[in-house]
Amino acid sequence: MTQAPSVAERYLSLLKQRGIDCLYVGAGTDTAPLVEAYAGAPDAARRFPRPVVATHENLAVGMAHGYAMVTGRPQAVMLHVSVGTANAACALMNASRAQVPMLFTAGRTPLFEQGRLGARDSEIHWAQEMYDQAGMVRELVKWDYELRDGVQLDVVVGRALAIASTYPQGPVYLSLPREVLAAPAPCSAPDAIVTPAAPPAPDPAALARLADALSTARFPVVLCTASGADSSTLPLLAELADRFGIGVGEARSRHVCFPASHPLHLGHDMAAVYARADALLYLESDVPWVPSRSSPAGQAFVAQSGCDPLFQRYPIRSHRASLILTSSTRALLPALIARLAACGAERHAAERRARMAQWAGELREAVAARAARDQEQGGPISKAFLSRCVYQALPPLAIVVNEYPAVRECLPFEHAGQYYAHATSAGLGWGFPAALGAQQAAPDRTVVALMGDGAYLFANPAACHHAAAMHGLPVVAVVFDNGGWQAVRNAAVAVYPQGSAAAIGRNENGATPMATLAPMPDFRLYAQASGALGLRVDRRDELAGALAEALSAARASRPALVHVIGKD
Repeated sequence: MTQAPSVAERYLSLLKQRGIDCLYVGAGTDTAPLVEAYAGAPDAARRFPRPVVATHENLAVGMAHGYAMVTGRPQAVMLHVSVGTANAACALMNASRAQVPMLFTAGRTPLFEQGRLGARDSEIHWAQEMYDQAGMVRELVKWDYELRDGVQLDVVVGRALAIASTYPQGPVYLSLPREVLAAPAPCSAPDAIVTPAAPPAPDPAALARLADALSTARFPVVLCTASGADSSTLPLLAELADRFGIGVGEARSRHVCFPASHPLHLGHDMAAVYARADALLYLESDVPWVPSRSSPAGQAFVAQSGCDPLFQRYPIRSHRASLILTSSTRALLPALIARLAACGAERHAAERRARMAQWAGELREAVAARAARDQEQGGPISKAFLSRCVYQALPPLAIVVNEYPAVRECLPFEHAGQYYAHATSAGLGWGFPAALGAQQAAPDRTVVALMGDGAYLFANPAACHHAAAMHGLPVVAVVFDNGGWQAVRNAAVAVYPQGSAAAIGRNENGATPMATLAPMPDFRLYAQASGALGLRVDRRDELAGALAEALSAARASRPALVHVIGKD
């Protein structure tokens, strides 16, 4: 007699049917029904998502994050009960703030002490149980639930993926008790075709006000942070700029949001933009500016647009706005173009375009001057020099995943999907796992992970290099080692510019408390332990050759690491 399939088997089949390619797993006692399902299914590779073993929870979530950011499709994660959930909170916060869709699941300590298949059989099943396991991550997910019975499986999975994929996108959390997964699947399931909600679109009255402000401004500017997550927005923004003479800048952009070579690209220096812009439209900018650094001019018109333009999960956020629109960028731009055309904005477009192009040219000259000064100064490898060298070494359509060291103005990318940066939450250790996930999503493209030394150490490098070897992911990891946490030192100096920490920093041999990580490990050994190529450079004239060697290894399917000793 054929044994009835388990809920675990039905669950895995359902994930595959819903477009889940990979199940990123940090396995434990709770995954026993899933292990059995994979082991017992001769056609598991066809019917189930590919299981991707990760030896740290942040690695698992970061890889799922990287896969989703490249493909736009949510992936699934399965971690070990309460302890696995706790370990993944940092990576989950990054996914949440980056609005990356994800089905984040964890086992649950078995419900029963005995008498049921999958009931408790280890001491940990008492100590790991929590009254509210999901409470650890409830602030970071859009929805959480616990699967109670196999009969509701289709409904629960359908709802979970629909909520994760509805704008603003983000992770959802589902806990899976072992007894429920081990139980026989019901013979029939309810019809549960749940689809994501349509993206929001702009209000006509708000759109008219925005079009009027942009068309009457002398220096109208669109500023992008995360709009480039949708690749279709780049040509729309180019059309907006070309037709109406509107400049486009990138405000700490996490994606390529606008072609760098466009004559109205205003670059990445927001202080320079604010000095002249009299009408600004922010697209998907969770922190449009930092008031203590620079802000739009007091008389400037400021509009903010996004799927969740108030970023309601942020406890406090008070950036001023003359107008706020709830809309996806894909819906906003065609409607704005049509409205600008209707209100006659093209009549003065040529004059405005010439004025904006001259300004953009001035900003480009400033970028070139900064690069020339860095080149002339020489000395230790700087972040700007590293960024320029990486850009010059990249093959066409390579993907750069940046966690801290890249100087964005030195990476003039043209196409969507070439650059990804960490979310504003900046939970360290995101870059390397995300690059591994990006490599899985784009196996025919070169992927380079740029990391600071602290970000690399927080990524659990032994686990990441192990994953690269185990799953055949030839990512090139480039680590900028300046001997410590520059962000920690900079924060101390910003708060106390005339203080003791600032004085120590001015001393060539000074070590800022809590910011210095010396003595640093030889990062090459982490890479070499898992069979990767490991290189180390500390001179400018060595860097180009080391990058070329690492990229050559990647083309031969061998992961590589370049440990760059620098100063900035």
